[in-house]
Amino acid sequence: MQTTHLALPLIDAAQAQKHVTHNESLALVDALTHLAVSARGVAVPPATPSEGERLLIGAGAAGAFAGKSGQIATFLAGGWSFLTPRPGWRLYVAAESLLLLYDGANWVDLGSSLRDLGNLSRLGVGTSADAGNPLAAKLNAALFTAKSTGESGSGDLRLTLNKEAASNTASLVYQDAYSGRAEMGLSGDDDFRVKVSPDGSAWKSAIVVDRTTGAVAFPSGGPTKIVAFSSSGTYTPSPGVTLVDVILFGAGGGGGSGARQAAGAIASGGGGGGGGGVARGRFTAAQIGASRAVTIGAGGAGGATQTTNSAAGNNGASGGDTSFGALLRATGGGAGSGGGLAAGSGGGGGGGLAPAGNASGATGGAGGATGVSGGSAAAGAGSFYPGGGSGGGGSPATGDAGLQGGACPGASSGGGAGGGITAANAASNGGQGGSVYVAGNASNAQGGVAGGAINGANGLGGWANGAGPLEQAAAGGGGGASGLATAGDGGPGGFPGGGGGGGGAHQNGGSGGAGGAGGSGYAIIVEYF
Repeated sequence: MQTTHLALPLIDAAQAQKHVTHNESLALVDALTHLAVSARGVAVPPATPSEGERLLIGAGAAGAFAGKSGQIATFLAGGWSFLTPRPGWRLYVAAESLLLLYDGANWVDLGSSLRDLGNLSRLGVGTSADAGNPLAAKLNAALFTAKSTGESGSGDLRLTLNKEAASNTASLVYQDAYSGRAEMGLSGDDDFRVKVSPDGSAWKSAIVVDRTTGAVAFPSGGPTKIVAFSSSGTYTPSPGVTLVDVILFGAGGGGGSGARQAAGAIASGGGGGGGGGVARGRFTAAQIGASRAVTIGAGGAGGATQTTNSAAGNNGASGGDTSFGALLRATGGGAGSGGGLAAGSGGGGGGGLAPAGNASGATGGAGGATGVSGGSAAAGAGSFYPGGGSGGGGSPATGDAGLQGGACPGASSGGGAGGGITAANAASNGGQGGSVYVAGNASNAQGGVAGGAINGANGLGGWANGAGPLEQAAAGGGGGASGLATAGDGGPGGFPGGGGGGGGAHQNGGSGGAGGAGGSGYAIIVEYF
């Protein structure tokens, strides 16, 4: 009689020498427990087997192994015993560090059977999977690599995320401490989306790719980026830039100060500074290269108050040029001249594509290539050229009111001239700064009023101060009014590029009448990806 599963011999009730059967059973149990063989596929018994040696018999067995293919041979008490495998037996092959499983017909690689697992309800790697996450892994790195053509693969690798219907979601979510921060995929429809969140609750779509046309939309802004320079520096293109639009504003020229003259003699106010030019250009990434220096022009200083009796006013300083490397340049506005003694003053020329000249005495400064001349003891000329700044106003030789700066629909305007003093000792008003046009409406800085608010008003700022569109330059400052004792100062030009107003004239012993500073330059770079 034998046991049901392992076929171990049982002791009969009246059996003699029961120890033989008992010992045989123990030997078989010893052979089967933690079943391992030294080798597999052995067809012929070894010549000198060792006691207890176990082998897995292979096909075509001969000798004592004949007819025993697939069985386990164990050498016990000088002879071979054979164990017929049953389904589910596991066998370790020491020579190959290999674990086999008997499936009822053959010994198969247990690792291979594990590699063919299917229909698992959960799988956790380094962590426990649950109903919400039936596949879970806790690790620091993961690799998916294509099966090469040398391994009978295609060399390609494609991960597929499939959803049931268009209204469902198939996406990848990136989290911070298990709180969502970014998501990309098909979220609620079949358009490809990239979304971000600051807290895992509120989400904004950054990129949407239309499933039908392939058109890319940027609901939260783009595909442009604005880089602005209010001081000199280096522009380095953002990664992925294809084109850039560059808008440069030259700085405005400073206004001249008013003359200081004896009672009963004529004195004129200082001329207004010219508006800076505006230059625009579009460049490819290849033209720009790795980087470009950006130089921001400084606003021209206004002429200082004249403190010497019976002396002409001091000239202002020209505005500096703003440049984008060697690719583009917007020149600064010319300086207004100081007020004259029984002579008029000239306004600074408007900046343009070439440097503008300073005003000299009653002569208005020459404009840049697209700028216009400053007023020669007259109103500043308005510019109607693309990128040309307007000229500053001049003050007449009669000592009457200062003249208005040139108006400009597309670039910076000039400053108004300061008021003069007539031979009859009458003080005069300052001239208005040149206008800029915002939403179709002209806006300009008022000149000072003799006997009232004597200082010229500040020129209106451009878009950077919230007053106008992106390419809006600034207005010129108003001219200061003259005074017998105290004269008004010229108003500073608006930012960017407005010309400074001229200072008012005053009599000997009086004070004030300084020219206004020009608005500084600026650079705007719009990147396209």
